[in-house]
Amino acid sequence: MARVLGLDLGSHSVKAVLLETTLRGFQVKSYSTAPVPTEGERLPRLEAALTQLLSQNTLTADSVVVSVPGVSMATHSLALPFSDQKKVEAALSGEVADQLPFDLDEAIYDYQANETKSGDVKGAQVLVGVMRKQELGSLLESLKKSKLDPRVVTHPGLTYQNVLATLPATSDEGVAVVDIGHERTSMAIGRAGGPVDFARTFMGGGLALTKALSNEFKIGLPEAQSWKETHGAVGTEVVGPDAERAAGAFLRALQPVIRELRSSIKAYTAKMKRPVTKLLLCGGTAKLMGLASQLEKDLGIATTVVALPPDAQGALGLNAGPEAVQAWALALRGQATGAKAPRFNLRRGEFAFKSDFDFAKDKLGQIGAFAVVLLVLLIASGIARNTILERREKAVDQILCDVTQRILGKCEKNFDIALNLLEGKESPTASVPKRSAVTLLAEVSQRIPADSPVTLDRVTVDLDRIEVVCQAPSVKQMEDMITALKTYKCFREISEGKVEKSKDGTKVTFRLDVKVECPEDGNAGQG
Repeated sequence: MARVLGLDLGSHSVKAVLLETTLRGFQVKSYSTAPVPTEGERLPRLEAALTQLLSQNTLTADSVVVSVPGVSMATHSLALPFSDQKKVEAALSGEVADQLPFDLDEAIYDYQANETKSGDVKGAQVLVGVMRKQELGSLLESLKKSKLDPRVVTHPGLTYQNVLATLPATSDEGVAVVDIGHERTSMAIGRAGGPVDFARTFMGGGLALTKALSNEFKIGLPEAQSWKETHGAVGTEVVGPDAERAAGAFLRALQPVIRELRSSIKAYTAKMKRPVTKLLLCGGTAKLMGLASQLEKDLGIATTVVALPPDAQGALGLNAGPEAVQAWALALRGQATGAKAPRFNLRRGEFAFKSDFDFAKDKLGQIGAFAVVLLVLLIASGIARNTILERREKAVDQILCDVTQRILGKCEKNFDIALNLLEGKESPTASVPKRSAVTLLAEVSQRIPADSPVTLDRVTVDLDRIEVVCQAPSVKQMEDMITALKTYKCFREISEGKVEKSKDGTKVTFRLDVKVECPEDGNAGQG
């Protein structure tokens, strides 16, 4: 039976859930926590908290799972027209490099892809998490000082797939898991019982509330933190004049978080065409009385605090509240397999988990026996596969011969030669355009920001020119749209037409003329 340690590296406290796998599933063994010092740099403070945590508790585990602390990881959401893993990985490097403010060689990234389907075409919605190699290396070195070598370093939002997996799949509507911690907020959106479709992490949390309370009553941060934990409340839970003053300060400090949540939910709904009807709240700040009701009022979404399963609640003890959810989800990540396990793990390449090789040495005898059996099966499979492939190769050659005979007037069975002949300047296929009005319209649509209030009145698409007539609240949206369209390599020049205001002054109508000219056309830069 393996023991898995889920370790939440929070900025206010570190939390650890120890889980033991059994033949029938798993069992939560313990929950422990230690405060993080308030003074100093992040990693030294984490090291001090881990030293205290490990000195007070026996947390021996076969594998450790952590998520990236802080907001050092950037998250990108990409829609690809294919779902094959090799094609996805081949396309990611270029996509990631285009969005990084630093060189790709300095970055470490991983992804999770969820298959999508539009008609008969299968694609993938890909969530990519990127951070600097230097920052990941520093994190692993700090953990190594505490004799911790995590097998998995994952995205703080994607780990909540294990929470979604515990929910009954009753509908196709979206469920958001929001973890409001001390300094950051993590969120994940997906379907109950399904994977995470959207994840991100941003600044904002309980520390902002503590500072707001400190400023309101002119008291120190430790006193404000203690008062917040004991008496803090918002909404209908507020009782007394001091509590009302404190609630006002809390709500002002919460506004940046609420804005980010609202825009994220709006972006998810627009992209996935699926409303978010439920919000599950966790993290240390979720203990603030009345917060769930306040978020429900501000966001218009049914909001409840995450309730851990009864078996987990009993094992974690009475001192484990919503702040224990991420550590619990990380422990589940360590034991989950198959579709229930997110693939995202930054322990790859130069940061690969080295202890896997030591485990292989201990199991060398068993591995040798398995290798012999596998070799026999591979030989038998190879013979059968070669026979089938030989038949299919002859059939493919005949099809290629028929196609080249019909188009070029001669039979050619070599694919490379046939392709060159078909793409040649004298070939009948040379006149087929490399792009169409449909693909150009798709490029325009994809580059309109999801949260932009721009309305397209008319779009006229030619192969060398596109005319777009739009309505928007202000000229700023026109400038944002021009900037977005310029990211496509074939939109060479964008000219602004006349801008007209509506009679009531609430909207502007503008026209954009886009010159279409791709580098591969061979005349880029002329004229």
